[in-house]
Amino acid sequence: MAADFTYPMNMARVDIIAGGLLCAFGIAIFVAAPLTVGEYNEVGLTPWSFPQALSAAIAMLSALLCWNGWRNRRREVADLETDGASSTPHIIAAIVVMGLYIVGMPLFGYLAATACTLLVLSIIYGNRRWLGLFIVAAAAPPALYFFFQEVMIILLPEASLF
Repeated sequence: MAADFTYPMNMARVDIIAGGLLCAFGIAIFVAAPLTVGEYNEVGLTPWSFPQALSAAIAMLSALLCWNGWRNRRREVADLETDGASSTPHIIAAIVVMGLYIVGMPLFGYLAATACTLLVLSIIYGNRRWLGLFIVAAAAPPALYFFFQEVMIILLPEASLF
């Protein structure tokens, strides 16, 4: 069943409004975070560093969402299926893959499990740009591993099989 609406009438407007509101929320949290936590005098991250980093990420990504809605405000969506029946197998497959990810992470380690999961989920949802897939699967897990292990000092699972 083909949709009888255009992207700008619905989706672009929602993207612009949601992006604007979330961007304002991110900026407000970024400004308010240092005001709500006491002073920290030692060298290193301050107690408000993580909330500020998250709020900055929310503000930037929300601004991108707003820009994307503005950019697509006149684009029409052709032959969009609105019944949602075709997405059910994708959702079930994603749930199965995430279950395998949870089970596989302690066995294969964070890096291998995350790279494989990114690849499989991207393929399930139709991404066939192989170079980009492999670049993201190779670059994202080590970057996230470094961030959590070295910056946030959160230990991630290592492989127990080898």
